Amino acid sequence: MNRIDLPWINQVKHKRQPDGHKKSFGHVLIIAGSPGKVGAALLCARAALHSGCGMVTAMIPEEGVGPLLSHSPEIMYRTESDLSTINLEPYDAIAFGPGLGFSIQVRRNLEFLLQNYAGPIVFDADALTLLGSYESLISQVKPHHILTPHPGEFARLGSLDFDAVNRDKQALDFVSNYACQLLLKGAPTIVVTDSKELYINSTGNDGMATAGSGDVLTGIIASLCAQEYAPDVAVRLGAYIHGLSGDLAIQKKSKASLVASDLIDHLSEIRLLD
Repeated sequence: MNRIDLPWINQVKHKRQPDGHKKSFGHVLIIAGSPGKVGAALLCARAALHSGCGMVTAMIPEEGVGPLLSHSPEIMYRTESDLSTINLEPYDAIAFGPGLGFSIQVRRNLEFLLQNYAGPIVFDADALTLLGSYESLISQVKPHHILTPHPGEFARLGSLDFDAVNRDKQALDFVSNYACQLLLKGAPTIVVTDSKELYINSTGNDGMATAGSGDVLTGIIASLCAQEYAPDVAVRLGAYIHGLSGDLAIQKKSKASLVASDLIDHLSEIRLLD
């Protein structure tokens, strides 16, 4: 089994452009949050911003605007609910799903993205549940799509009984049926690329098993996609950086006290991609 570790990182990373500007480093659109779950959108957007991309726009409910601006005034926002009314060309990568809910409009937005956006998309959380609920949706996933399920979401995606012992095979079988980039969360996290290569991540700890941790991961991966890492590379890099932020965090605080915001705070200590 291949490992996502520092030697691999050093082979695939590219250095930042000394003469770059904010557009050089990409623009991420975060589509996340719903009434009562705006925090998921804020975590995802902040993680994207702190992972190297030049610009982040969050498409969020009105109630999220105040908290967003108070925590991260660098993040732009929009409050429309219908994606079909928006020009998606300015966005280099999209994250879709954290805290979105399952409304008819969310499903329509998901269909619209699958059919009309050619760039990389990270699907997480509620988007994964919707994909697993409709064959007409899951059948449209493509190699530039990244799916990041936990075991329960993976079971729904694949219409299977999750087997922790045989999860490697289940993950490989899934990608054989639906050519995408699959990150299956766990201890440890594994990644299966669309070329059916299986990787195991070497970073992370059980303190990261906390609400919002997955939203941070989604933002990191979307940010890397916007920086022109290929989706199969971005998902592996994102898994490593996400886990490393957790490993750095527990050097200063207990695993039991770790929260998702701590992961974002410790991204600033990671200089791998500078």
